[in-house]
Amino acid sequence: MMSFDGNLMENIDKFREMLERYNEEIERKKRNAEHKVLNVLKIERLETSGKWFLRALKGRRVVGVDGSQMSPLKEFGIPIGVVQVAKIWVVHGNGEFGKRFRTTFVGLDENLDLVRFKSELEMLMEDMDGKSWLFFDGSFTPYVADQNVKEEITESVSEIMGRSEETGTPLVGYVDRSFSKDLAKSLGLDVYDTYLLSDVMDVFSYTQPLGRGICYSYLMVNPSMPVRIEFPEWMKDMHEEVVKVVFAECILGKTRGYPYILERAHHYSCIDAKARASFMKAIKSRGISFKWMSKWG
Repeated sequence: MMSFDGNLMENIDKFREMLERYNEEIERKKRNAEHKVLNVLKIERLETSGKWFLRALKGRRVVGVDGSQMSPLKEFGIPIGVVQVAKIWVVHGNGEFGKRFRTTFVGLDENLDLVRFKSELEMLMEDMDGKSWLFFDGSFTPYVADQNVKEEITESVSEIMGRSEETGTPLVGYVDRSFSKDLAKSLGLDVYDTYLLSDVMDVFSYTQPLGRGICYSYLMVNPSMPVRIEFPEWMKDMHEEVVKVVFAECILGKTRGYPYILERAHHYSCIDAKARASFMKAIKSRGISFKWMSKWG
């Protein structure tokens, strides 16, 4: 962090100089680290030919969840929030498709993000059948400052990881924009893993599985930046199959950079304008206030 006398406009040139020095330093570190990455990390490339992605998914039942939320006060000036989670499943190749929703009303003193996170995991655990492939939108280890919230997240993740292994149900967390530094820090660097790997990976390449407990791998699904996937340690032995399924789901997506099943879950989970308006109307018609909320629960 750097401070200068004067207002922002008076310091724009200094800001530009700071950015230039920062970028030069990061690029230097990246160049010096690339040989380390290639020495310690195995990067493989998926074999693709013809309609390989259709063959990879044919007959598989794939499940995805995603959620949306309306925060107390911030959007409506009221002490109630809402979490809406959508679960989508499809059996590729036979047209079977289904969806289900869960809505949770959240009090002002509850953590909205935590409620959403736990609700999404709970809905996924309903499909721990040993056959389905379960996709979660995001990381199983999100950064959380609040220690109590962190403990609840850890408990929920431990439960779903355990259930995945017990039932033999594949579970994948897909992180489209990862800001993790796990790999970089292991090499003594302070840069994002995706930035470090961007020049040593090409499309359809992927890294070996890394980590323990909750493992991770990086995939280059398009020419931009690598994405991160997370999964239970027991899935290491089926890593090639895992990355093939993830790549195939991404090929089916509209952007070819995001799993199809999560695209659909996101579409259905969004709280649209009509639902928002109805929620607000209900609030107004019932005169919900902070006094009313004191009796919540």
